[in-house]
Amino acid sequence: MPGLFLRDELDAFTAVDVETPNRYSRSVCSIGIVRVDGEGEPERLHYLVNPCDDFDAANIVIHGIRPRDVENEPSLYELWPKIEPYFTGCLLVAHNALFDLPVIRKALLRENLHAEHWRYICTLEAARKHIPKATFGSHRLNDLCAGLNIPLEHHHNALDDALACANLYEYLRMRYSVNERDIKIYR
Repeated sequence: MPGLFLRDELDAFTAVDVETPNRYSRSVCSIGIVRVDGEGEPERLHYLVNPCDDFDAANIVIHGIRPRDVENEPSLYELWPKIEPYFTGCLLVAHNALFDLPVIRKALLRENLHAEHWRYICTLEAARKHIPKATFGSHRLNDLCAGLNIPLEHHHNALDDALACANLYEYLRMRYSVNERDIKIYR
């Protein structure tokens, strides 16, 4: 994402992606964060997280993270003070935000942590609004990235997905004028 420059308030954002250990969407085993502020290279953070929860085989197949990979990693309770500034008071961007944001919120509630309301733009919703499904066969992140030549090295690696989401957001903003009207609030 070199060459980004601030054009308006939507230029500074945090792209986020999570991977979950099971089908319950209540815990996180990996989180990727890409913070774009218009000054230099985006900040990229990737954490494995001990979800303090069971793993399903189906989820392991998707992302490759096993219980032994996270057994010595921090819980979200331990990690949240370090990553909360990337969520507080800034625009969040996620592909299928109505999956990622509720998972993060439920995981925080399980740890008795509070989070403010989040302002967000969902790149899945924006893509559905502007790009016909038939163009790339679906609106899944990997299909959109392949069709638009946006790099996505390892799909379902939280950092790679967050970076791809950040690049997709920039594409949608430039090509289709995604703007303030597309911002929603997650409560």
